[in-house]
Amino acid sequence: MYLIDKLSTTSSHKKIVSCACPILVVISCVYFLNRQRSVTLLSTSLQVWYTAEQRIKRPTYINRDHGFCGPCPMNKSLSNAWQLTDIVARISPKLPFLVNIGAASADGGQYDPTYPLLTDTNLSFSALLIDSNKNPSLFNAYPNRNNVRIIHDFVWPETIVENLFEKYNISKNFTILKLDVDSYECSVLESILHAGYRPQLIHTEFNPIFPPPIIFIPIYNSTTKIYWTPPLWSNIGPFYGCSLSALSKLLKSFDYILVDVDFWDVIYIQRQIAQSTQIQVPANDDIAYQHGFLGHSCLPYCKENRKLYNNRIESAIKVALNQVNFTTYMANIIDSFAPISLNNNHKHPYIISI
Repeated sequence: MYLIDKLSTTSSHKKIVSCACPILVVISCVYFLNRQRSVTLLSTSLQVWYTAEQRIKRPTYINRDHGFCGPCPMNKSLSNAWQLTDIVARISPKLPFLVNIGAASADGGQYDPTYPLLTDTNLSFSALLIDSNKNPSLFNAYPNRNNVRIIHDFVWPETIVENLFEKYNISKNFTILKLDVDSYECSVLESILHAGYRPQLIHTEFNPIFPPPIIFIPIYNSTTKIYWTPPLWSNIGPFYGCSLSALSKLLKSFDYILVDVDFWDVIYIQRQIAQSTQIQVPANDDIAYQHGFLGHSCLPYCKENRKLYNNRIESAIKVALNQVNFTTYMANIIDSFAPISLNNNHKHPYIISI
């Protein structure tokens, strides 16, 4: 009886041990995988800066396009923001492709921020350059080669996908979308992204008169788009384009993150690319705006430019932020700058909120 019990006990112990070993192996594997996952997540987290001191210093260069803001001396048109060439070098795309909407620029295109990507030293970079302006002096510096095509056409949110992206067989995933239309940037971007196109980088312009966290968006209507006086794209006042926070809110919904503000220019990147390439990004819109716009060396010379600075709106915003209804208070001010409909004298619709 004792022998049987002993054998039975020994057998039970063996069964327990034999069962426990796989369990321990599984637990060890799970622990190891979780540990590896934690390390991976840590290594691919965003590199964020909160203060100018934390921001990695970049080489300073002259951005000649910013000299157009007013009497800003050339030696003050300085920038230490990310250049597209540097970010593209980090990404190393296999088939680099640029869609440049609003490609016309001074000196035959040389003032355009994408121009350095297309110089003769970057023969692999293909591009579709789009602008309604047909003046050859605004394009003749762009490389004359088979993989760089210039299209003269108008860009509207409701037709851009069919008339341009589908017509010219643009891949759903390409390198850079540059957008400069001085009017309905948010609406155009939304149309492109909703159609499933995912550029790795987006370079566009924003309306700096409305600082973070203010959302300002001119509302686009396809039936009334050309019946405004003045049209948004030729408006010299503060009513044009999206605010920085409006752009960021829109692009965040498609998993893009802000990289840099360079005066009125702004760059966004796919979040996963920012993580994998360890590109340093600002902690939020306000920090980027403070550094890239308010701290820009040209701003003191350009405060007479009504597309960059408006004392009346600036004062109204300070008061409105302390009001119960921010939108109602600001509407009384914005209405005085809104274009007028040629059909019914109505004000151009817009969104203003926080």
